[in-house]
Amino acid sequence: MMCLLRLLLAVVALSLFGGLGGCAAPQFQTNVSLIPPGDESGRACVQICESRRITCEAGCQDRFRACAKAIEPQVEARYGEALAQFENDLGQYAAALRAYETQLSFAWFNSYPYGWGTWGWPWMGPWPGMYFPPPYPVPKMPTRADVRAQLEKSSCQADCGCQPVYEGCFVGCGGQRLSETVCIKNCPPAQ
Repeated sequence: MMCLLRLLLAVVALSLFGGLGGCAAPQFQTNVSLIPPGDESGRACVQICESRRITCEAGCQDRFRACAKAIEPQVEARYGEALAQFENDLGQYAAALRAYETQLSFAWFNSYPYGWGTWGWPWMGPWPGMYFPPPYPVPKMPTRADVRAQLEKSSCQADCGCQPVYEGCFVGCGGQRLSETVCIKNCPPAQ
């Protein structure tokens, strides 16, 4: 009876999530195109803007590399902390998994018709019904690359804002900036 209720609950949950899958919000992307100015002085001005953008991006990359090198000692320390936390989480997961499996085995012993009754015998042992995976995720082992990426994201600035400055300079030289927003996923039907 309990397995039937669990099966019914699983079917209802899957149908509900499947039905809501069509209700996802549309995702949009903005495409930017730059139209250069038509006159020669405008194009020369755009070349100056371009060289400034390249210089800005090169400086930004140099600062990012220096920052990434500076946090290298912190990576090892944080990686050790992450491994200790993983070991703790893994121990908790193993204990919770043992408790979950024990609950399942007791449920199998006491379920009809596999326990006492006309269909089964007590010495037959548990009868495995449907398997339900544990309700909690397996802890993920950390890697140095993950720890480094997290530290770089929190400590180092990868984007220095060179592109908006370039676009402003481009428009100031007589160019045009056109932006178009298009739907890329879960788009509504065309009217």
